[in-house]
Amino acid sequence: MISKVLLLDGHTVQAISVARSLKERGYEVTAFIESKLSYGYVCRYIDHKIKSPKQSDAANFLPFIKEFLRRAPQDLIIPLYNDSAEFLSIHKQEIEKEFNTTCAVPEYATFIQAHDKEKLMELCREHGIPHPRTTFLSEENMAEAAKYVGFPSLIKPNISSGARGIMIVDNMEELKAKYPSIAENFGRCTLQEYIDHTGIYYNVMLYRDRNGDVHEPVVIKIMRYFPLKGGTSCYCETIRHDGLVKICQQTLDVLDWHGFADFDIMESKTGELKIIEINPRVPSSIHAAYISGINYPELMVKDAENQPMPHYRCSFGKALRFFGLDVMWFAFSPQRLNFKPSWFNLFGKNVYYQDGSLKDPLPMAMGVISGIMKYLNPAFRKSKLES
Repeated sequence: MISKVLLLDGHTVQAISVARSLKERGYEVTAFIESKLSYGYVCRYIDHKIKSPKQSDAANFLPFIKEFLRRAPQDLIIPLYNDSAEFLSIHKQEIEKEFNTTCAVPEYATFIQAHDKEKLMELCREHGIPHPRTTFLSEENMAEAAKYVGFPSLIKPNISSGARGIMIVDNMEELKAKYPSIAENFGRCTLQEYIDHTGIYYNVMLYRDRNGDVHEPVVIKIMRYFPLKGGTSCYCETIRHDGLVKICQQTLDVLDWHGFADFDIMESKTGELKIIEINPRVPSSIHAAYISGINYPELMVKDAENQPMPHYRCSFGKALRFFGLDVMWFAFSPQRLNFKPSWFNLFGKNVYYQDGSLKDPLPMAMGVISGIMKYLNPAFRKSKLES
């Protein structure tokens, strides 16, 4: 039976909700944390906080995690960010065999099919799943790619998180000017149709177990995000949307996915719903599931144990704010005073915060401090405000 759970990227905001969900079910929680100036380091729901190297540095991280698992065996390992999810997927078989643990991530062949945006769009095209027109982009095929996709369009790195590296282009001249630096910094890219949307997008969370059954979907309507041109949710509401769930479930079935998945979906002004990407790990907005009555970390544990899966009832109409990021939205958005619902609706029966709570207040303060320090860096500030 599982009693000890290790979180990778425990410094992230999602570590707060994941750790809380596990602690309330009686599990012992350990987290690898890159920096003391982080959400996870001050989170009261994490029992053991281990300073670790970055997961992207596989040469140092693989020996580090192996040595740790020899000294302190863990029953389940959950990645919380893209780098750690990819790392764990690559080394899944090796780690599970050597340390008799379970890695809560799909096998790499399946993982990369979802994580690589070009591969995912190809799969959607092959199976008739709604998606924006997308094609491989290079110096040699720019004219051909632009003819297929059209303008405006987005240059998108195949592998990235959030809105990093994504640039909008309105014509061939901009495409030629912006592509080289993105390719140099992020590698292989695609050109993707720009969806003329309403300013709102959707996030769908699901868990598909080892038997192919999908459990407890949670849909959030993201109404404020930062950076303003497209980024992380800072205000969302849980809703019911069976059409979105159906599209996402179909995609997981085609992938033969096993585990947690998180979809980003755009709705055009004409009402078309299109899958943009899959985040093959726990998102920062997972707390929207928790406040709606869905405990995804518990589903991960029960599936790893091959035990009967718990059943929950999802509550709709819950509002989730990422306060540290919402402060940034308020500072830069021209809609700050006339946005509905009002930014000043700070409290209420159905208003919650993903970066802290009255029971665990320090992460919110730490998030604001670390956010300010990041934005004091001119290079970081430029990358966020101009992407």
